[in-house]
Amino acid sequence: MIAIHPFFEFNGRIIRLFIDLIAAYNGYEYVEYPDVTDEGGNPFIDASIDCMIADCRKMYEIILNGLHLH
Repeated sequence: MIAIHPFFEFNGRIIRLFIDLIAAYNGYEYVEYPDVTDEGGNPFIDASIDCMIADCRKMYEIILNGLHLH
């Protein structure tokens, strides 16, 4: 979804919603995404950028750490 960037705006929010729907369908609560850091960085955006160059480890950690069963 990030690679095709289908919408003019809100692509990141739509991707997070998509991930949340998959999580909910599989019995998990919505993913708790990390907040913007004190340095002003956004871990989700940083992970998304890394995924574009085929390094999805950060995104994997964000999703795995943010999952909680109902």
